[in-house]
Amino acid sequence: MADLEKLDNAIKELEKQSNDLKGFNAVYAEIAKLKQDILENLKLLKENNEGLADISKEVEKRLDESQKKIDEIYKDNKAFQKELDASIASRLDKIKSDIQVEIRNEGTQIQRAFETTLNSNFNQMESKMKDAFERQTKQLNSLKIFTFILIAISIGLAIGLFVIK
Repeated sequence: MADLEKLDNAIKELEKQSNDLKGFNAVYAEIAKLKQDILENLKLLKENNEGLADISKEVEKRLDESQKKIDEIYKDNKAFQKELDASIASRLDKIKSDIQVEIRNEGTQIQRAFETTLNSNFNQMESKMKDAFERQTKQLNSLKIFTFILIAISIGLAIGLFVIK
């Protein structure tokens, strides 16, 4: 019986080891599956990294091209701005010159109109003064004649009074 017990213990031990081995096999299979998943993920990761690297290079290339275009547009804009500033300054100078000429012309015309008006007013005033002087002269002459007549009448009356007395 001791042999049977040993055999029974050996069988139990074998069953136990067999169960443990099955568990190990299951864990080993799970590890193998995880290893395979990790390898696939690693492969996808490498592919994605390569894709990202390509995209990064493409983005960098496009950024460089965009920066060059921006720089070119900036230079063109600066040149255009300088041309525009020069054009505006030139136009302003021309307009300023035209305004100065126009002001001079208007000033001359105003001066001529003022001189003409002034001369006309002086001539009218001179004419009115001559008319007034002529009237005053006529009045003075009339007063002289009237005065002579009064003096003559006064003398005549004075003589008449002396003669009558």
